Amino acid sequence: MNNEIFIESFLQSPQAMFIMKRQGDEVVALNRELASITGVDEGVGLHIPLSSLLQISGDHASTNGMLAQRIRNGVMVGREGLIQQFSGLANGEDELLLQPRQIILQGEEYFLISVSGVSGTKETEMRLKDALAEKEVLLREVHHRVKNNLQVISSLLHLQAQFVHDPTVLGYMTDSQNRVRALGYVYEHLYRSKDIGKIDFAEYTTRITQSLLREYSSFAKRVCIRYEVPPIHLNPDTSIPLGLILNELISNALRHAFPDGREGAIWIMLSANDDAGYSLIIGDDGIGLPEGFDLDQSDSLGLMLVSSLVSQLDGKVALKRDHGTEFKINFQALQYKERR
Repeated sequence: MNNEIFIESFLQSPQAMFIMKRQGDEVVALNRELASITGVDEGVGLHIPLSSLLQISGDHASTNGMLAQRIRNGVMVGREGLIQQFSGLANGEDELLLQPRQIILQGEEYFLISVSGVSGTKETEMRLKDALAEKEVLLREVHHRVKNNLQVISSLLHLQAQFVHDPTVLGYMTDSQNRVRALGYVYEHLYRSKDIGKIDFAEYTTRITQSLLREYSSFAKRVCIRYEVPPIHLNPDTSIPLGLILNELISNALRHAFPDGREGAIWIMLSANDDAGYSLIIGDDGIGLPEGFDLDQSDSLGLMLVSSLVSQLDGKVALKRDHGTEFKINFQALQYKERR
């Protein structure tokens, strides 16, 4: 459809509509039907602020820009529509349903917003959806801020490590930085995910291991990592301890399993079990663990953390030591429990 036909259809549509820029709150077009509701003249090529077209009830200074932000948030989370109370409408209605969607006109991004009255049933439905969408936006913001705070902590540890000359202390600080980074990846995935309650564990696994490969490149220049992780989505309560387990076992393998530039492989496998649980296998074909090693009696902080995290997942860990080292962890996905 060319622009002339689109404009004519837009202006004459029985559905009240307006077009605003994606950034800011400038309205560039409104049709005849909406003009009859608002009292603002129809037209295209306009340059009027949204607040001059539709004024939210309340103090103008405190509500200015609020509606444009709600529209942007609605499009971002895929909301069907939003209900808003307005003042000064020509037709006397004070509540309208706005249904925005993104369009491209002459290579530029705009929002096309349909405007209609609100029926009783539709109002209830939209208010519920609106409340859920608002909570989702808030939750995404929380995840984003947690991710940023963890990034700050990781950066501070990195800066402090530059002033540490004791190799043992430096190792502790690097381990702590990697643990914080693994936590940060969880919240980054939650912030970016379409489903804010699930994490693509295959993508999360790759992100952690690639970061560790960069961190320990001097230890394992000839080591490759093999993945057999299907697209399984897990909740944050399960993903966080699993991510920390991955971080500990992969970093231990990279640092200790391949001395003197030895060539080798690390593998990560995740599969679903018949009992609705999962099996996570992390192994390597390196030099193996020392004779007499007992995971339950280990004084390594990292391995003590692994044991604790497996218990947190109501899981069990089995250790194989032939031709390298392999940890097999059977666990159940944790269900959310209300915090008090």
